[in-house]
Amino acid sequence: MKRAKKYFSFFGILLASSNAILNKFQSKFENYLEKLPDIKNSLIRNELKPIKTYSTNNLRK
Repeated sequence: MKRAKKYFSFFGILLASSNAILNKFQSKFENYLEKLPDIKNSLIRNELKPIKTYSTNNLRK
């Protein structure tokens, strides 16, 4: 009687799970790269203004 063939080896399961993790990371990275120009343009459009118009460093005696 022959031994039954193992369809799911430990190495195969490890490769499948690591492949799924890599695919998830790749899709998140591609999504981030697609949104990057939008983020840059929105930052360029916003004008940064100081919170305080005076500073203690500028006061002279």
